[in-house]
Amino acid sequence: MSEKQSINFLRGVPAEEALSFLIPMASEGYEKVIRRHGVDVLQYGHFTGFKPLRDLIGGFHRVNPERVIVGNGGLEIISLFFKSLPRESNIIVEEASYDRVLLDATRYGHHLIGVQLTPEGVDLDQLKAVVNKNAVAAFYGIPFHHNPTGINYTEENRKGVERVCREQGMLCVWDICYQALRYDGKENGLIAVSEWGPILTSSFTKTISPGTKCGYMVVPNHYVGHLSRVIANTRINPNLPTQAFIADFIESGRYDEFVKYLCNLYRPRMEALNTALNSLFPGAFPVSISGGFFAPLTLESISIQKEASFIESVQQAGVGIAAAWDAIPPNCVEEARKKGLFIRLTFPAYAPDKIRWGISKLKETTARFSR
Repeated sequence: MSEKQSINFLRGVPAEEALSFLIPMASEGYEKVIRRHGVDVLQYGHFTGFKPLRDLIGGFHRVNPERVIVGNGGLEIISLFFKSLPRESNIIVEEASYDRVLLDATRYGHHLIGVQLTPEGVDLDQLKAVVNKNAVAAFYGIPFHHNPTGINYTEENRKGVERVCREQGMLCVWDICYQALRYDGKENGLIAVSEWGPILTSSFTKTISPGTKCGYMVVPNHYVGHLSRVIANTRINPNLPTQAFIADFIESGRYDEFVKYLCNLYRPRMEALNTALNSLFPGAFPVSISGGFFAPLTLESISIQKEASFIESVQQAGVGIAAAWDAIPPNCVEEARKKGLFIRLTFPAYAPDKIRWGISKLKETTARFSR
């Protein structure tokens, strides 16, 4: 990486300014809840999480709090869900998705089947075709500010997915961790949850901080007991002081204020990314990013044979990137690689000027390799 200037597009970390802004609130908040709850948050607690936080989350999603399970980060909760499924289950995912979720599913022996994405969401015809040919246990998708493609499902498409899942007796899991992080001045609506579902999973990693390690899942009534037993046999209890802090943070109104601060902070960074990509890589950037942390980029001129040397050259220019093939389910990789190098770019951690600089360096290197 260049000593004079560099940018790392690889890791989806919050901005340092945001974490610094949070420090006094977190310091005060943790001390407050330790004094308020004392041994209740320092002793062993219930494995499904801190009840006041579960109550707040249940109220937000308009469900019985008994359906809410809170754990040590969104990935832990998703992992426990995968563990709760019969081993070697078929799970439908999008043709590109969060790479760590895909990896975790395969650790439990599950088989991933990718279905195509459109700017509106999943290709419903292909989804129906897959479930008609396979016994499928669950569908997993990211409907808001998708990682890594940046798309937002339309409400019609999202409900179409839910209808297919319900008719086929499949569990439908929506990962809504970016729902609150919309920077274009609009808001994402709530997903209605019935007795059937869908299952919702989220985390406070991006809306508060990665270090808090707190995530949750809203599950159907009939699944609570089964998932709770899996959790109880995996770990004893989650981080209760953190969950108490988050509950107080929400109750005090400071959480909503902090999320608004984040959206204002990240908006010019998002706009810089959109402008630079659309200007320098027209056609390679399929949607306009409206929130979240990631944007995709497919470089048609970079073949499989050129990948390693291209990435090395970009890094030497001061820009950190990597091939994002781990985000592609096995049945979609061959077709995806025919289109060129697929990379994922993150933007919230960097100022607009640095984002523009990084995209321009990426363009310069791509142009050199295209000759």
